[in-house]
Amino acid sequence: MIEMNATTRDMYAEVDTEMFSRALRRSRMSYQELADEASLNLRRIARAERRRRRGGVPETISKALIGQFATGAAKTTHELRGIAIEEALGMSPGDLFVPVVVRGTRTTQRQTA
Repeated sequence: MIEMNATTRDMYAEVDTEMFSRALRRSRMSYQELADEASLNLRRIARAERRRRRGGVPETISKALIGQFATGAAKTTHELRGIAIEEALGMSPGDLFVPVVVRGTRTTQRQTA
């Protein structure tokens, strides 16, 4: 069971791509099976957050996102998504996804007029 008070709710988590791929292979789940199982966990987490009057929690995890983590195309996700995926893979929170601070600004190329 997840310790809900340990999450920051508005943070992102960075995936360890190599460890994620190993855990996925060991689980013998397909991308879709993992997405479905993790989405069930995430919906349970979202319900608990709503009872605490906290919003902004994602409620689904797509097969495409799982594939992007496995190939390294995606590196970060919402922290609660990471926890739900770890739980679906039978891992402890923090084994695959590490919380990172993301400031309000992102680095983008801007052209001057």
